[in-house]
Amino acid sequence: MSKSTTDCHLLRAWALFLAVFCVLFVLPSPAAARDLPVVKPAVECVSLSETDIAAPGGPPARIVAAKVVTLPNAAPYCEVRGYVVPQVKFELRLPTQNWTQRLLYSGCGGFCGRVDFRIRAAEGCAAVDNSELAIVASDLGHDTPDGNGDAVWAAGNSQAKIDYGHRGVHVVTLTAKAIIQRFYGRAQTYAYFNGCSDGGREGMMEVQRYPEDFDGVAAGAAVIHDTENNSVYHGWIAQYLERADHKPMFASAHLTLLHQVALDACGQPKDGIIVDPSACHVDPSSVACAKVQREGCLSDEQVAAARAIYAGPVDETGRSLYFGRPIGSELAWGSPGFADMARSFIRYLSADQVIPGTATMLRYDRAAFERYNSLAPIYNATDSDISAFRHRGGKLIMWHGWSDTAVPAMSTVEYAKAVRARFGRSTDDFYRVYMLPGVGHCGGGDGEDKINVLDPLMAWVEDGKAPAALTATRKVFGRVASTRAIQPYSSPSR
Repeated sequence: MSKSTTDCHLLRAWALFLAVFCVLFVLPSPAAARDLPVVKPAVECVSLSETDIAAPGGPPARIVAAKVVTLPNAAPYCEVRGYVVPQVKFELRLPTQNWTQRLLYSGCGGFCGRVDFRIRAAEGCAAVDNSELAIVASDLGHDTPDGNGDAVWAAGNSQAKIDYGHRGVHVVTLTAKAIIQRFYGRAQTYAYFNGCSDGGREGMMEVQRYPEDFDGVAAGAAVIHDTENNSVYHGWIAQYLERADHKPMFASAHLTLLHQVALDACGQPKDGIIVDPSACHVDPSSVACAKVQREGCLSDEQVAAARAIYAGPVDETGRSLYFGRPIGSELAWGSPGFADMARSFIRYLSADQVIPGTATMLRYDRAAFERYNSLAPIYNATDSDISAFRHRGGKLIMWHGWSDTAVPAMSTVEYAKAVRARFGRSTDDFYRVYMLPGVGHCGGGDGEDKINVLDPLMAWVEDGKAPAALTATRKVFGRVASTRAIQPYSSPSR
């Protein structure tokens, strides 16, 4: 064997050693939940069909249909479909072979309106991949396939608003637990919630209003300020992304240059990912065409628009009404805003108010802001007093992408500050926050967006193993392109 061949083998062996070392010793790996005995069904799946059921202390519910579903690459489960009065539809999937005594509620996004099983932030979670969990999802009391922009169902319908706001998840959870008791002949040992966007809000609402429902909650990009986020925020951003002639305010070259300004302002991170945008300050006028002559320079109108987007909506006195878009998210500004969602929310979900046809006609004075937020007690999940959840041993993990343009990450940061101000050092006993650099809304973006918070949450609840750093990955065509250790966000108290 030649010396060059030997050297090649040595280099390959050394590379393999380094890879294994990083996986085992350098990059954090999530703790796993405890092993619980598998419980088999006590009755036939079909026996659940066309029966009434009511959880202790809960409203009546009807099981419309129940059947065994067998898929090519998944374990079989009993599919239970039904509704809770008055019309909160749900689907519950009960493993028939390998249930490990856990219930997982899968939250829905947008304005909901559909039963959607989308388990977020559970990358590599064995309990999910092996179909070991009883999983339930709901439409929150209304049927709208276009859940992101359609709120007509809420017009003059106070019960629908309450079911969407907070009641829907609660009553479906009670019903799911009653069905589990009937099907398996015993209750679940642990109950968990997992959701992102409005699903994150739903989880936070459970923590704050119904602390007995779940042992652990994973809430991603939670729209805790539902009324502000879906009214003044989306409307304000939309009017600055579009000119008066309805043409886009920014072309790709403008956003590329503006993003470079953001990177410069944040110290030019070597991987192009801003770790903490809240620590940076951007001046869009630094690339105004009056100062620099280069491709993508900004007109005075574009400078003003960029400043307004970063700052967020303000009232007639210049007082802030909500957060703006984060520094580092500029490359995502080319997509249209959510003006339709804002108009629909204000007109039907907020206070049955007729809203003009364009985002530029929305009002941002203090009086209008109060009207938009008239039903905040029903929709918003901003209460930092989660003592009841904490006292019963509940664990809460929030996570958010720093480059989220749909729900500003600072809403999670400010909530974390409020919780820490209330509970002090004991906050770490039951609450964690993970902020993901460069990650968009519930995923996407340039950062590492694949994480697993569900395993650490279960290990924390079941074995008392508090989560530390998590490993986030970015995948390209299914292969890991980069990894990042995400430390718990240590927000200072107010």
